[in-house]
Formats: sequence, structure tokens, C-alpha cells
Amino acid sequence: MQSDSTEILVSADTARPQRVSEHVADVLSGRIRSGVYGAGEALPAERALAADLGVHRQSVRAAIEQLVRDGLVSQRPNCRPTVGPEPLETKEERGRGVTEPVSRRTAPRISASNLVALIMWHGGGPLEHAGTAQQRIFRGMNQSLMQLRRHAVFLDLSDRIGSEEENAAREAEHLRYIRDEGFGGALFYPYAYRRNQELVREVSRRVPLVLLDRKMAGVDTDFVGLENHRAIAMVVEHLLAQGHRRIVYMTRSESIQTIHDRLQGYVDTVRGAGDSEVAEMVLNLPPYQNERSWAFFDAAFRLPEDQRPTAAVCISDYLAVTVAERLQYLGLSVPEDVALTGFDNIVPVLPSGIGLTTVAQPYEEIGIQAVDLLMRRIRDRRAPLLSVELPAELIIRESSAPVAERTKSLAKT
Repeated sequence: MQSDSTEILVSADTARPQRVSEHVADVLSGRIRSGVYGAGEALPAERALAADLGVHRQSVRAAIEQLVRDGLVSQRPNCRPTVGPEPLETKEERGRGVTEPVSRRTAPRISASNLVALIMWHGGGPLEHAGTAQQRIFRGMNQSLMQLRRHAVFLDLSDRIGSEEENAAREAEHLRYIRDEGFGGALFYPYAYRRNQELVREVSRRVPLVLLDRKMAGVDTDFVGLENHRAIAMVVEHLLAQGHRRIVYMTRSESIQTIHDRLQGYVDTVRGAGDSEVAEMVLNLPPYQNERSWAFFDAAFRLPEDQRPTAAVCISDYLAVTVAERLQYLGLSVPEDVALTGFDNIVPVLPSGIGLTTVAQPYEEIGIQAVDLLMRRIRDRRAPLLSVELPAELIIRESSAPVAERTKSLAKT
């Protein structure tokens, strides 16, 4: 990539040539003002910012120098820039004896109409890799918005999913915020999908809105999700090809289309196998497990070896981790006794060190596609509603070993 001296952008709004460093400065300034980088926080390294924004490191360096001059960040030798300036004065101020901190000056504002929010919980855990799902969606969203001279803002719901009432309250607060502040658009991943319907309808009339992953009953908006039915079908087909015939499906009791589509993918594939030996088994687990909630699971896996399930398909990677721990409690191992699969590809390795077979969601592409729908809606508020379902990828690892290998392993012991 060339240096900043030849990196030029043309603004879609004004057709004015703009140095890339100016554009990067605008993006970083927007992130600082919207709270993506908080006061006192160090900015990411130049190399990381260059990769994130798709520019040369020299452009990032020039942009940071501009932010220092504007008083948005401070920088000391051999240290990363920090949000919030030192109380420095300019030459002119020193001549007049002025010592007012730079941070008190009035800086140029970024129009709220150029801000696009991602309303989602940030989650994350020690077993995840390559960034959380939320970070990756935001990354894809931000890459698209940068090219459009707009700015991405992450409105964090929480670091944990609470009760439905707690989720609804947090979501309502953020929805009102983007409505009242005049945001140019929003991508919204609703957890309290049975609440706030009227508020979401009201907000979508004023702010272009795209729902992610799950739809809300009675709410008509554009939508980006996954081919969930096909994704689970691929998992079951893989296990059938591995020789498994007693495959149990582990799911949650939630009334959302995503959950229903995955369950239907399992049912249709098992019933369509054309093999009388293929058994259909579904176990529902509540959101919060206790000993009583595991009663049916324990009963199924305490059956004699020729009757118990040989494979378990889990609705998420996190559930797969929990199921693996429960199997260990019952004296069973993955994959020697039970093949195991997850969903999301955010936990590639179980705590035991076994790689987890799972379904990979195209998180960056979800963000990109959602921005495409959003811009289409901004250009024409009367355009027909669109629902985009993206294909998933099956990632095969050690946890879904064939029945033959499992039998050999048992024979050796």
C-alpha cells in the first residue's frame, strides 16, 4: 500500500479530494466522541488501526498527529496515544499567558446523522478466539461505513445477558437514545424480542433500522440472519456419514425463529435419512441449569451403551462446553463415548483440549450485508423489506469422531 502522500479519497457528499489521513482522523475522532475509545484509554497500535481501517500506517500516524493538535488525544515518547489531552498550551497562548487545557476548547462536531449504531451485548469469554461475535460484526459494519464517510458506534447492552425485563429496559434505553439524538441508522440484535415492539416500530419510522439474527413479531424491518435450517442439516448429515444413528439434539426453550429453524433442520434431516435405525431425540434445557434440569439428559446417557446416544448436537458452542462437562460428570468422554458438535465457531477447543466441530457464522459479512440493507433503506424509505439469510460453514474437528474410531478406542481400553 502506498504512503499517505499519495493516498487520496473523494467524498461522496462533496466530491472534494481528501487525504486518507484526514479521513482516518475523522473516523478516530468519531469513535472517541461516541465512546468507542474512552477517556484515558490508549488507542490501538498503529499496525492494528492500519489493518482495521485498510490504510497505510503512515496515514494512521498522520491522523493521530492531527488528533493531538485538535486536543482529542495526547502522546508521549515511546507510548501509544491516549484519549484525553495533556493540559498543554499553544505558542500564541504562551505569549498571552493563557494556560487553559486544550481539552476545554470547542472541537468540531460530527453530525449524528452520520453515526450508525450497533445495539448488541459485547459478551465474550476466555474460550473464544479471533474476537467475539459482536466485535467481528462491528468490524464488518465499520469497514463498510468507512467507505461511505459514516461512523460506526457500538452501543453496548451489557457484558452479560440478564432477565427478559433487564434486557428490555437496556434495549429501550438505547433505542430511545438513537431516536432522540438523530442517528443516521442502527443495526439491532434484540434479546428481549417479545418486548418493546411498539418502541421499535416507532424508532424504525424515524431511524432506518436493520434487525440481526432474530425477528420481532409485529415489527416490519429489514433483516440479516443465517441459513439456520441448512446449517444444522449439515451437522446432522456429517454425523450420519460418521456412522452415528442415535443423535440427540440439545436446544433451548426459546420462541424465536432462529431456534425453530435449527430444530426443524435437525428433525427434517433425521426423518429424511431413510434409515430405520436413525433415532430422533430432542432435549430442551432451560437458560439456567440446575440438577433437576439435567434429569432427562442424565437418564438418556446412563442407558446401556447400545441404547444411549452416540452423538449430541448442541445449539451453541457454549452449550457444547456445558454438555461436555456434564458428560464428564457422568463418566463419559468426548469423542470416545459421545461425539459432540457446537454452533458459532467462537469456542474452537473444549476445556479438555479436544477441538470442537461446529458451525461458523460469517460475522463480518453479517455486518457488511446489514450496512448494505441500511443504506438501501436510507436511499429509499419506501423500498420493499428484505430478509437476507447467509450461508454457514461446517468446521470439522476432533470432537465428532466416527463411531468406528470410537469403537476402536474403547477396544484398546
